Amino acid sequence: MSATRMLGSAMRCMPLAQYAMQPGAGYRPLRALGTTRTVHDTSADDINKNRAPAIRRFWRNVSVGEKDGGLVVLLDARPVKTPGGTPMRISARQPALAWLVAGEWESQKEFLGAHSLPLTSLVSRAIDGLSDANVRADVITKLLKYFHTDSVCLHDNHPRVLAELQQRHYAPIAAWARSAYAIDIKTTTDMFVLRQTPEAADRLRAVVEGFSDLKLAALERAVMTAKSFLIGLALVEQRVSVEDAACAALVEATAQTQLWGELENAHDLDNAAMRQILGASACAALNA
Repeated sequence: MSATRMLGSAMRCMPLAQYAMQPGAGYRPLRALGTTRTVHDTSADDINKNRAPAIRRFWRNVSVGEKDGGLVVLLDARPVKTPGGTPMRISARQPALAWLVAGEWESQKEFLGAHSLPLTSLVSRAIDGLSDANVRADVITKLLKYFHTDSVCLHDNHPRVLAELQQRHYAPIAAWARSAYAIDIKTTTDMFVLRQTPEAADRLRAVVEGFSDLKLAALERAVMTAKSFLIGLALVEQRVSVEDAACAALVEATAQTQLWGELENAHDLDNAAMRQILGASACAALNA
């Protein structure tokens, strides 16, 4: 499955408050993206006092360069930095990711979109947060809590439409995890008694502890979005597509829609947002 297809639909991310740019001496541009934009001066009159200050696009050209054996995204030859001020370096194993991040910046219009840099957000999370061993340990512990109450392990008997959707989307993911990690995954119809064995949790902890910072960032975003550890894990391990992961995460909403009808516009927005975030997570995890 290609990174371009995974990125397919537009994706959203957490707002990035600041990007400190400094002249990028020593960066060798590989190739610039083709579009040249007009630079706008920021004016106080353009900022709505009731909202956070909007950030105007201040760069004309976007390119990808090489630095210290890795890849960097350059805005007018200046490297993008994380909100923490660290140069955003992408592994040389992930050239597609570097160009996708560059594409996010090139696609910005007059103002920087608050939710339009999802891959940039994930790379920043990996560098600023998950490079700290204590933060990594806390995140892994938090994510494993979702495993003990994972929706993939909850199978209802009724209504029929819900039971059928759970069997269609949940059962293959649970079966994959059992086989891939040689663990016992318990399923139940009673959410109040659902609890996985310590042995299964320990095995999955060991797996996730072996993830790179970027892959862990992708897993974290996927799990928090899908509200399921197993769906997020299957996604970043490339065992399910973005579409299949979204369908699994939206099983209950889909059942409600089939039973009671769709709330105009609301469900469409929720479904699109789900796919945007999961798509970003899948792309960031490729070769991470």
